[in-house]
Amino acid sequence: MKTILRIDSSLRIKGSYSRTMGDYFVELWKIKHSNGKIIERDINLQMIPHLTQDTVNGFFDSAVSSEILALSDQLIEELYSNDELLITCPMYNYGIPSSLKAYFDLIVRTEKTFTNDSNGIRGLLTDKKAYIISAMGMTQPAAEEKNLIEIQITRILNQLGIVDINYFPVDGTINPEQAIMKLEQQRKRIYQNFTHAALNSQIHNPGYL
Repeated sequence: MKTILRIDSSLRIKGSYSRTMGDYFVELWKIKHSNGKIIERDINLQMIPHLTQDTVNGFFDSAVSSEILALSDQLIEELYSNDELLITCPMYNYGIPSSLKAYFDLIVRTEKTFTNDSNGIRGLLTDKKAYIISAMGMTQPAAEEKNLIEIQITRILNQLGIVDINYFPVDGTINPEQAIMKLEQQRKRIYQNFTHAALNSQIHNPGYL
C-alpha cells in the first residue's frame, strides 16, 4: 500500500496558494492510489518546538530523554513509514517558515536519517520521492532553475537521501492576475504528473477539485 506524508506550513488556513495546490495534488494522488494512505502533518496547527542545547545533546547521548527527543523520534519514524513526501511551503522573508525549519531541525539527525563517514555524508532515507509546492509573492527570474525555497528544501532532502524531487512553484502571487495564471500552469503540471490510463479514465478536467 502506497503511503504519502503531506506537510503543510502556511500560516494561512484559508486562501493559501500552497495549501490549495496541495489539496489538488492529494485529490489526484488518491485517485491514482485508491488503496493508499495519506498522513497529514500541519506544522502550523501542530507546532514544532525549536531546538535547544539539551535537545542537541540528546541527539548524541542515548541516555538523555525528553518530550522533544520523543517527538523527534516520532517524526523520523513517520518519514520512514512513507513512500512519498509532499511539502507545501510559502516564502516568508526570502526563506521557509520558521515552523518548517524547526521540523527539519528535529529530523536531520546523524545515524537516524543520515550518516557521516570517510566517504562523506550519506542519507538513509533512500528510495523515496518528494514533491515541493512553493508559493511566493515575488516573481522568480527566468534564469533561475530553482527558487530560494526549493534550494533550501532540496539540500536538506538530499542530505536525508531523497534525490527524486519534483517542483511545482507558484510565484508572483502579489499580482492577482499573475497568480491565477501561475495556479493554472502548475495545476496542469500536477495533472500531467499523474497522467496514465487509469487516471485519465476518472479525470476529464484538470481544474480545481
